[in-house]
Amino acid sequence: MIRRTPAQGYAGCCHALPQINATGRLHEIGCPILVICGEQDMGTPRAMAEEIQSHARGAELVMIPSAAHISNLEQPGRFNQALSGFLARVPAHQP
Repeated sequence: MIRRTPAQGYAGCCHALPQINATGRLHEIGCPILVICGEQDMGTPRAMAEEIQSHARGAELVMIPSAAHISNLEQPGRFNQALSGFLARVPAHQP
């Protein structure tokens, strides 16, 4: 899908994404949240991940060592351990 995206459209999305800031609305989320961030992530650095965590009620933050922005591919074992541990601890969300 990404390969078929016109370069101009991809560049436009890359320019638009940093302009979106929904941090002030994170408190509205009513289910458990796990924020996963690679410790070398330049797109979502630690300070940004911590800001997300601080605005989302009860959110947990996991920093994945030796990973950047795509930590699930860069450190799949650590990512899966963090995610499966989180899912084991939180109850299923009932709307």
